[in-house]
Amino acid sequence: MRALLITLLALPALAWEPTSPPAVQTRIAELEKAWSGKSPDEVAQDKAARARQPKPAWADKSTWKIELGPLTYYFAVGKAGFGPAGKPAVAKETSGRAIDWWYDADAGVLYTLVVDAR
Repeated sequence: MRALLITLLALPALAWEPTSPPAVQTRIAELEKAWSGKSPDEVAQDKAARARQPKPAWADKSTWKIELGPLTYYFAVGKAGFGPAGKPAVAKETSGRAIDWWYDADAGVLYTLVVDAR
């Protein structure tokens, strides 16, 4: 049983795409549930596992928005290369919330999808 669990954790995650405001809210709820009661290291491991996915369509974009009545979701894609210690070379502060990750192993670049609702 443990071998099966390890094998499943090693597989790439399914690609996720923000298709609608309800899909974004569902994603945020999923992340909050997955990380509930976890340490920062466990959350980082989960993000790394989620980053091992087929290249999502959002990785080719820079910014866009989805409107739903009075609420607008603004999306931005951030990129960070990695330094010698395996830590992101550039870290920027943002007012948004990271909701997906993709690691381009060939380029050594971590892509992060951030959303902000206004």
